[in-house]
This record gives sequence, structure tokens and C-alpha cells, in this order.
Amino acid sequence: MKKYLFLAATAFMFAACANEEATVPQVAETSPQAVAFDTYMSSATRAYTSGVMTTALLGDPGFGVFAYHNQGTASADGAYNYSVGPNFMYDQQVTYGTAWTYTPIKYWPNETTKDMHAESGASYSGTPTATTKNDVLSFFAYAPYVASTTSTTAGTDAGINTIMANNVDDADPWVQYTVSKKPSTSVDLVWGVAPAGGLSYTAVNNNISVGQGLPLKNLVKPSKDQKIKFLFQHALARIGMTVVAAVDQIAPGGSLDETNTKIFVNSVTLADGDTTATIPTYGNLNLNNTSAGVALWTATNTATRFTVTIDSSNELNEDLQSTGTGVTTTEKKVIAQAGTPLKDQYLMLIPTPGTIGTFDVTIDYDVVTTDTALNCGKSTVNNKITKQITLNTPSTFSPGIGGFMNNKAYNLKLILGLTSVKLDAEVADWEVDGSTNVDLPRNEE
Repeated sequence: MKKYLFLAATAFMFAACANEEATVPQVAETSPQAVAFDTYMSSATRAYTSGVMTTALLGDPGFGVFAYHNQGTASADGAYNYSVGPNFMYDQQVTYGTAWTYTPIKYWPNETTKDMHAESGASYSGTPTATTKNDVLSFFAYAPYVASTTSTTAGTDAGINTIMANNVDDADPWVQYTVSKKPSTSVDLVWGVAPAGGLSYTAVNNNISVGQGLPLKNLVKPSKDQKIKFLFQHALARIGMTVVAAVDQIAPGGSLDETNTKIFVNSVTLADGDTTATIPTYGNLNLNNTSAGVALWTATNTATRFTVTIDSSNELNEDLQSTGTGVTTTEKKVIAQAGTPLKDQYLMLIPTPGTIGTFDVTIDYDVVTTDTALNCGKSTVNNKITKQITLNTPSTFSPGIGGFMNNKAYNLKLILGLTSVKLDAEVADWEVDGSTNVDLPRNEE
């Protein structure tokens, strides 16, 4: 399978190539059938590096899976028995080579209503319902994969800190995550749900259907080569920044003397606009989300004011530094790594639905104008401007309740208003102040 990845507009997912899918062996329904994984691939990006995930490298380290095997009866409302715990797979790493693989291979349980009736010699012609299913598996996934034995300090180490602390009963699988205050170390975190249109397949005893954006729970052994397919969605909100000059006008654009004048950004600082702190610095992502496509965050911490400073030493786009072309009337990225093309970088924030995303934005920049008549050959004017902004989620975003939402990209467009110093002059009319006689000499009569 070729690994073609492209960035989806509103969801990060892995879309399988139509005729290049790896398949599991064709076996009889009564034979052991391996649990096989597939993903809807879009252009994935590497989750454990900065920026959004890059698909070309998603297969390493891959994604992690928790699976629950329930030998009891699933309830009609779609719930499953937590008492079994993640007893089938625990933080199972799934990687990509020529196909998605993992080890050790696990096989679907064979106890189903259909098989149990056949074994007892009784006929069974009815359609099994949710309450008559027997063995079921429930799957939860996240990326990038991190070994559950690895643990870092929440609130101190950026990225994933812990993967479900204990393999115990009555526990949702979850991932603990700390927000980075540097775009270069911001990590994209995604979790697996049923893809667009939901997950549907023919099981050995019934048709299975899971709603779009919800966890893959209560799955009965599928027929033949069915794979477990995940749609990976962003659990975080993404913040990007661009900058542009507005010269002698309100809107970006105008005429800038780029030959002699350069505008260099020194730093951009974002600070939580509320001193009581509303932007979390870390929290736990529960992989068992209850609302379709909505990341379920718990135990979030907002004990300190969130502040991040992006500076020219290691964060700003090179074109905006003194070695580059600086700000122009063409919109440019603020955060990007050098190279062709520039590699986008972003701040990744834990979503805050139901609250208002308010930032104090401070930009420090120099306006440098070449002037050989001056002692230093140029004039440099430093500017440091602060403005408070509010990022409200549009009502069209589900659930449309304000605040930062997961899987949503926000952009701060910094518009630097410049007014040129204009010189004008006029020559005043002469004022005649009378006349004084001077006799050289004075003629006498």
C-alpha cells in the first residue's frame, strides 16, 4: 500500500486506498480469525513531532489500542461491561510496513448466538438483537503510540505523559497530555472513532453498526476479512499565526517602500487573558467519548496563567527575522521552520468548550529604514503593542457552545498598521509692513 496522505479540512483521518488494502487470510467462519486493523488515511502527519501529524511517517511509532473482551451479554443501549477491563489488548502498538501489523496476533472470540445454537443442535432462524449477542470486543485507539511503561511529569514535560496508569477493572482507557509552550515541541494528539458514515459490517450472526465519531464498542466477530477501521480525530485545538502590513489604510495591503524599509518581528507573546486561568496546561483524554467527534477531557488543570512567547531565536519564521525579508503587505506565517516549502508549526491547546478563549496578544517589532544621511546609516523604531482578543467558536461548529473546540484550527492574523510620515510645505505671501524713508542725503530747499 502506498502511503499517500493529505490534510483533511475538518477531521484528521486515514483513508484506505481502494484497491491496495491488505487482507487477512480467507478462512471459514468456524476457524480462528485474526483481528486485523486498517485506518482511513488522509495525509497523516507525525504526531510526536511538532505541527500536525504527517502521514508519511505515521506508521512509526504507529498507534496504540486498548481492547475489551466481554463474555457476557451486551446491553441494548450499546453499553458494555467495564468489569472485564482492557483484558484483550492493553496499549497494543500497531505499526505500518506494507500493512498495519501488531504482535502477538489476537483472534476473534467464536462464541456467538448463531454458533451456540448450531452447537446445541437447535435451529435458529431469528435475527439476534443486542441483548442476545454473546462475546463482543470493544476497541479504543490513540496516536502517537507511547509505551505504557513510559511516564513523564504532567505539567512539566510536553506531550503525552502517561497511558492509562493501571490495567484494572472498571476503567476507561485514557491518555494524559501536557501542553507545550513552544510551537517547535507542540505534539498533535488524535484518538480513534468510527469513520464518516459510521462503521458497518456483516457479522457472523448480525449486522453491526457504530455511529460516526463514536468509539468502536460491542463488536461481534465479523465475516471473513473485515478489518477494524479507525478514523483518527484531533483531540486538541490548533492555533496558528500570520502577519501582514496595512500601509496607510485599514485593511492589509497598501504601498510599502520595501526597498528601504524592513519590518522585523522580534517576538509574539500570548497570555491567558483571564488571570484566573481558563486555558488548561494539562489534562486526561478519555478515549471512550460519549458525544460524536467531541474529545472527552477530564482532570484538566488551569491553576496557572498560560503564557507562551515565540521569539526570533528559535520559533519565528526566518522571513520575519533580521536575516529575512520581514513583514510585507503579503500575508506570511509567523511560526514556521526554514526550508522549501516552509514547515508549518502550531500551538496545540486542550479544548475548553463552554468558556471564552481570551488572549492578551503582544507583538514586539522593529521598523528599520535605510538612510545614509544618518549616523548609523539607518533609523530603527521599536514598537511593542498589546491587544486583548476573544476567539469565539462560530455557532456552525458543533456543539457551538463557545470556547476552543477539538479538531478545529484557529488563526491569529496580526495586522501591523503603518502610517507613513508625510511632509508638505507651502510658501507664505510677503507681508508689507509699511515703508520707511531714508534720505541719502536729504535735499534741502
